[in-house]
Amino acid sequence: MKLRSNITKTKLIASVILILMALTFGIYNYYPTFSNSIEKDKIIAVAKENKLDTQDRVDFSGLLALNSQTVGWVQIDGTPLEYPVVQTDNNDHYLSFNFLNNESFEGAIFQDYLCDTINTRNHILYGHYMSDESMFGSLWNYQDKSYYEHHPVIQFDQPGNPGDWEIFSVYVTEADYDYRQPKFSSDTDFLNYMSRLKKRSLYDTGVDISPSDEVLTLSTCIYTFDNARLAVHARKIKK
Repeated sequence: MKLRSNITKTKLIASVILILMALTFGIYNYYPTFSNSIEKDKIIAVAKENKLDTQDRVDFSGLLALNSQTVGWVQIDGTPLEYPVVQTDNNDHYLSFNFLNNESFEGAIFQDYLCDTINTRNHILYGHYMSDESMFGSLWNYQDKSYYEHHPVIQFDQPGNPGDWEIFSVYVTEADYDYRQPKFSSDTDFLNYMSRLKKRSLYDTGVDISPSDEVLTLSTCIYTFDNARLAVHARKIKK
């Protein structure tokens, strides 16, 4: 009887340990997402709840007070994609630090360090692919043309320069494929480059590129194959 009692106690202890391990694992994986969601809500409140006296659609002064490296705001209406954009002198820092500069596996949405506000014709933004569709996770849906048809326009605003951008190309490619060139030596170089990107698209959106256009590129990891990237390219709509 004593042996049977000891076996029962051992099983009970083992069960409790397994339950505690499961709870710990769940909290470890859920809490960062929950915490980042709260931070996102606070950032959106700063960006949009203050009354603006400028042409800007978001409060860049409020965002700059939170992070002096703020350079823009990107969102796609009707999707979870709604974030400030930052930029620093490299493309590594914001892979593991969020907008508030706290260490985070979600990172932040950031602009390629080679882009500037004067000579850049292809504005390149990066964000992690997250399975809950936060950050650039929802871009995965653009592989389906019907999703594009419901969300054909990206809002990318820079301070004093709001912009709506219509998508002209969506595709999956290798990480080392040349699709992230920000500057061009001539209009011909620009048009040839964009023509190549447009031809790679999974479907035709009917949007053409002219020599005077500006382009926006959203880039994220995707797990279609090893080291794959999803690229979404859009043209700024002229007012």
